[in-house]
Amino acid sequence: MTSFSLESEDRTHPIQRKIKMIMKNLFTVLLVVAYVIYFSFSMVMNFEKAIPLLCVTAFLCFCLGYSFVKKRFGARMSEIVRKCTKGKTFSISNSRKLSILVYGGTALTLTGIIVIINLSTPRNLVSLAGILALLLLSWLISYHKTKIDPRPVVWGLTLQFLLGLFVLRTSIGQTTFSFLGKQVENFLSHVIGGVEFVFGENYKDFEFAFKLMPTVIFVNAVVSILYHFGVMQAVIEKLAVVMYYTMGTSSAETMCTASSIFLGQPEASFTIRPYLEKMTHSELHAIMTAGFASVTADVFGLFVIYGISSKHILTAVLMSAPAGLAVSKIIYPEVDEPETRDLSKLREFKSCRETANVVDAAAKGATEAIYVVFAVVASLIAFLSILHFMNAVIAYLGSLVDIQGLSLGVIVSFVLIPFVFLMGVPWSDCRVIGEVVGLKTIINEFVGYERLGTYIKANRVSRRAETIATYALCGFSNPTTIGITLSGLGVLIPSRKDVLAKLVVTSWIAGSFACFLTACFAGLMYTEEIENIHYSLPSNITLNMTTTSPVL
Repeated sequence: MTSFSLESEDRTHPIQRKIKMIMKNLFTVLLVVAYVIYFSFSMVMNFEKAIPLLCVTAFLCFCLGYSFVKKRFGARMSEIVRKCTKGKTFSISNSRKLSILVYGGTALTLTGIIVIINLSTPRNLVSLAGILALLLLSWLISYHKTKIDPRPVVWGLTLQFLLGLFVLRTSIGQTTFSFLGKQVENFLSHVIGGVEFVFGENYKDFEFAFKLMPTVIFVNAVVSILYHFGVMQAVIEKLAVVMYYTMGTSSAETMCTASSIFLGQPEASFTIRPYLEKMTHSELHAIMTAGFASVTADVFGLFVIYGISSKHILTAVLMSAPAGLAVSKIIYPEVDEPETRDLSKLREFKSCRETANVVDAAAKGATEAIYVVFAVVASLIAFLSILHFMNAVIAYLGSLVDIQGLSLGVIVSFVLIPFVFLMGVPWSDCRVIGEVVGLKTIINEFVGYERLGTYIKANRVSRRAETIATYALCGFSNPTTIGITLSGLGVLIPSRKDVLAKLVVTSWIAGSFACFLTACFAGLMYTEEIENIHYSLPSNITLNMTTTSPVL
């Protein structure tokens, strides 16, 4: 009886699988046909309103097409390349003299292009002096001044230049990133639906706790869902491949740097956890710098709600990734041979977020965000209280010598005036922006953006100063993050805590320099004419999914 049932199961199992496959394919075809019909009708009936749908559809078609071509012809193309090169590759980096000559010439060419495109706006060239000053300071504190590889430095600056040129100097770049930023703001506005349900309509009495903090939970839950479907992994991998081929960094540090664009440190390090123990000092320095030079997707929403331009925050997040690697490779150049030098190692890295289904992914993302919410609230209460106390003490000491209105912000602002001026901030705005940058550096970016948002609403800063400051503040390079980085990575690699402690301070400095470097490129590319171009949806469009979700 048992043998008969087993034989029957063996005979029917392939048939069941075939029927299941046919039903799955049929359902997929019907779903695609239904979507094509709906998409066609929406394009014909209301094209302007369907622009966001068109963008999403085009992106999905590109991803599916790329995946099909890679799956169908990827192995064949790799074999052709291998045969043509006979398995041998040539790298300029193999010859140090040739490397210096080629990349030095590239740097001079890049400088010449920057000067030429700013002939009509010569004041922008002040930011070029800021870039040179930051690179010089990075070299002065370098661990190995004579062993710096120019490739990651030059390519990091070049990628920043190209992205800044596209976003800040072309109308299509402005329109594209304004559109993306607007969609981010519309997306974040839907958090009001959950906020009003839980806290009621009087949540505005405690807007920070009941509106800003739920935004972190909302965004982190959505990011977790995207990880569940593999979207985030695909985006991170493509960004890592671009930086790998251009900057020549190892697979592990490149993957971690790309992950830091969306994840925090040490969470981004989970993507390369099997290799952390054997990473070189330069690689460890690079991944810590990446954490200091970037912000996570969840707190991104907080900055937008503070009144900061979503377009510029989005651009700054992308520009800071190559900047972090470039500065890190100056301060601590690679002097050993990384274990993950080969690109094939990139495919082995797995996401740290494994979930059973969409519901589990959303729940896990929301739960993980609770730690971030409490950490942000606790740090703000602690540091703002300390800041208030310090300002009271400083004001008292100032009053003893008849100096009124003295505070930590005033002192820091005067100290940082030369730095922010070299970033390209107009002299009239230097004291205010110096205060904002100082608060971000010695306390945290939340306080910095909150103060900047206050000055923007009060019209105390120019558009140029506002733009440059937005880029300078966009990073986790503050004292609090030093403790988070040390404790987080120390748990993952306890045997290397001494190395991490040795490198963390210069990594923090490198992360700060990377943010300032990005601000300098923003100053180089800024023009009032292009800045005045904004994408806006037609007036009859609202993207609300519920009546309780007003658009910000």
